[in-house]
Amino acid sequence: WMIPASFLAVGCGVDRNFKEAAERLGLRLPTWRQAVVSMGLAVVLLLIVVILSQCIEWLWDSMDWPQTDMEAFEAFMAPYLSPLGAIILGVAAGLGEELVVRGVLQPRLGIWLSNALFTSLHALQYNWDALLVVFGLGMVCGVVRKKANTTTNAIVHGMHNVLVLVFDY
Repeated sequence: WMIPASFLAVGCGVDRNFKEAAERLGLRLPTWRQAVVSMGLAVVLLLIVVILSQCIEWLWDSMDWPQTDMEAFEAFMAPYLSPLGAIILGVAAGLGEELVVRGVLQPRLGIWLSNALFTSLHALQYNWDALLVVFGLGMVCGVVRKKANTTTNAIVHGMHNVLVLVFDY
């Protein structure tokens, strides 16, 4: 639903035709370089997230703060814990979330505010510990969108999601 809603939000069928709406959303065919760099960035981000998550977990443990219930999260994600499920979720969330947040909102609200919304979209499934990680990933995605386009950024986001589910760190 996020994909058609994004096109409607930028005026597709009202002020813009489909091609103009896609351009406004930042949907462009990525160059080979952008595609390769975005996939490499997804791998690097996975490694950073693993390290950052360990540091945050240590801090939350030492402060005795409540953490994300990973058992509940894994039960929630159970349908996607297969290679096909990971790909479906990676494409759907990567493209859908990025179209809404980076395609529709970021050009109007900037990286910080649109990323705050992106982080809040994940608040029902995570506690503050994991939301810090989501915020950091969102900032990277915002910069990729600014420097390249939404398509390239959706590849980063989607590949990251696939890798997280496949490797289930």
